[in-house]
Amino acid sequence: MALLDGFKLVELNEKAEESRMTIGTRSLKFNRGTARNLGLPDWIHFFINDKRLQVAITPAKKDDEDAVAFAFKEGTREMPIIVKEPAVLKAVKQLTVLEKEGMDIQLTINGTVYMEEKTIIYDLTEATEEIVKPRKRRKRENSE
Repeated sequence: MALLDGFKLVELNEKAEESRMTIGTRSLKFNRGTARNLGLPDWIHFFINDKRLQVAITPAKKDDEDAVAFAFKEGTREMPIIVKEPAVLKAVKQLTVLEKEGMDIQLTINGTVYMEEKTIIYDLTEATEEIVKPRKRRKRENSE
């Protein structure tokens, strides 16, 4: 094509989307881009580096030892993925503090995506904090 002589095709090798993990007192939440970056796995492995205060995730197979479920609920559209595995929560919570001045906080961390290795690393030292407001119970209205 003479029109495109001298042009070079922009290769789309790195299709990384933003990956975000939110650490709360009862769960870890991952955005949709996280699952897409890992190739939409149904299972993942968690790795902890307690010296660097980092958490890493990689795809796993169902039969792999220590694999954690990581799929969108069947029949639903892609939504954030919630992980409530007690061992994972305990390990991640040991790396951080989720309370400040008597208030619960949650941490949000953007991950660094390594597409070729199918790995995402979250550096907890770069987390942003947000105070979690206590939920008030709704009073039921009696209908007659």
